[in-house]
Amino acid sequence: MVHELRSSQGLDATEMNIEGKYLESCVAFSGNVHSGLSSANKRVVGRKSRFCNNLRKRYGRLFYHQPFPILASAKEDPYDRKLERASLETSFRDKSSNVNARLLEGADETLDRKYRHWRIRIFYSIFIGYAFYYFTRNSFTYAAPAMRIALGFSLQQLGVITSIFPLAYGFSKLASGILADQFSTRLFMAVGLAVTGILNILFGLSSNLYILCFIWALNGVFQGFGAPPCARLLTQWYSRNERGTWWGFWNTSHNTGGFLIPLVAGYFATKYGWKYGMIVPGILGLAVSCFLYDRIRDKPSSVGLPPIDVYRDDSETDSSPMEQQQQHEKLSFWSSLQRYVFSNPYVWLLALSYFFIYFIRQGISSWAHVFLLDFKGVASPQEAAFRVSGMEIGGLMGSLVSGWASDRMLRGRRIPIIILWLAGVLLSIVSLWYIPGSFRYITWLLIFSIGFFIYGPQMLVGLAGAEIVNKDAVSTTIGFLGWVAYLGASFAGFPLTTMVTRYGWQAYFASLMGCGVVAILLLLPMWRLGMGENVKKPLLEQADKASAFLTACEFCAGTGTIIRLSCGPATPAQAISCRYVERPCPYCGGNGVIQETQSLLPFEKK
Repeated sequence: MVHELRSSQGLDATEMNIEGKYLESCVAFSGNVHSGLSSANKRVVGRKSRFCNNLRKRYGRLFYHQPFPILASAKEDPYDRKLERASLETSFRDKSSNVNARLLEGADETLDRKYRHWRIRIFYSIFIGYAFYYFTRNSFTYAAPAMRIALGFSLQQLGVITSIFPLAYGFSKLASGILADQFSTRLFMAVGLAVTGILNILFGLSSNLYILCFIWALNGVFQGFGAPPCARLLTQWYSRNERGTWWGFWNTSHNTGGFLIPLVAGYFATKYGWKYGMIVPGILGLAVSCFLYDRIRDKPSSVGLPPIDVYRDDSETDSSPMEQQQQHEKLSFWSSLQRYVFSNPYVWLLALSYFFIYFIRQGISSWAHVFLLDFKGVASPQEAAFRVSGMEIGGLMGSLVSGWASDRMLRGRRIPIIILWLAGVLLSIVSLWYIPGSFRYITWLLIFSIGFFIYGPQMLVGLAGAEIVNKDAVSTTIGFLGWVAYLGASFAGFPLTTMVTRYGWQAYFASLMGCGVVAILLLLPMWRLGMGENVKKPLLEQADKASAFLTACEFCAGTGTIIRLSCGPATPAQAISCRYVERPCPYCGGNGVIQETQSLLPFEKK
């Protein structure tokens, strides 16, 4: 909204923006507030009226008044109006997930530049950080062969160490998810990586089997400190209509870490001994933990930026009805856990489907090469390893494509993409079952396809869980989902091998297919989640969101300038010479807007 400032002595009109640079619609200021305004806007206009009255007392008839015009009503499409010098560009409006214009993004270059800087900074920090969580997680895998020779451990003894980790990690994901919602995500993620680095170093300095088991179990506990903070940071810094893409890119960080750790740990373990295969990743983890603490900030408000849903006008309420009812409530920890997680039927449906998705993923990644050797008659382990190698490559691409598709094609709806990808998994498994083992490259392509289609749901289920709960419970939800998922992964170990031993590889095929079908059936009730009608909000309602972050300077009434009466010496024509002088406002620096906490006038402060 704009003031028209005119002096009684014929000065030219000066348009000033009440909402700063974020909403421009030419209106004249009036003390009579139109009944169509919201209560928040009535308070804003009331403050401006009191200030103008003070100016009139000082400088006489400085302003003239006109009736306050109607900007937009609930039945009126604000985009059909011709707004003079409006900054609500079509290019911004079309990108919004709820088809609303962005009030802040694109309206101020300085704000955009600062937000862009921090969003990029947060993303590369959590990407690097989580990749190094995989360094300290998988270091044992590539140090174990040299360790077995040096310490004389049997394969079964190494298996005990290996089995302890997923049990500890699964329970840790639940506990750490709950804790991450209570503490700073910046501190939580950095401390977790630092402790895992220290534990890797201690592991490399030990040789007793029981001590090694204890240290590796602790490593599993603190490894759970990685994913929940990342999920919370992604929901704080990225809006719904883009989060799937960024979540997909972040999800490739474990592929990056998994690709690099064999090169690092394997090299040092082979050249300098198994101890260095553990110590070097531990030192790197410690260094990166300091990097994380320096680079990460918990949320936009920590650096003086507006919330992401205000900045991008991308409200979660269009597709999260439960959050819409609860977003303003501040509950205790256990009440929050009960309200947002355990009593949310969508969370339980996602958790159960996650159990079966992880069963399929672990069943393929752990036993596909054995399936090819025993059932398909592949000639050698090296050949089987080559054919299975396509799974991780397909998984990386599947994560990116599924995130992009849910953002761009379905405007943030995750469930249809998950179901479509699971159907692709089932089709790929059936094809792998019936294709002859002699078809080398087709087998590789089918396993690539399985990886492509299974890693998409693995990524999107976690994202969907983060989006259907209150932001204060995101880490708790991710931890709960991760705990259930790793229970499913554990069932793809001893129970699955027992079934294969008793009933043959047909049981393996039937188990994978059955889990895929059950996962789809569990997700079908959530198909319409996020299909709520995207109502275009009236212009004044959007203005309220923007004004929650910035408000007009009350000393200059949002004009950015002040007018003073300057009188000089007498002239032959008149007894005294006076004129109005317009200067930049000293309180807002000529911007016309200040922080809401600074909005009291000097003569209103107590």
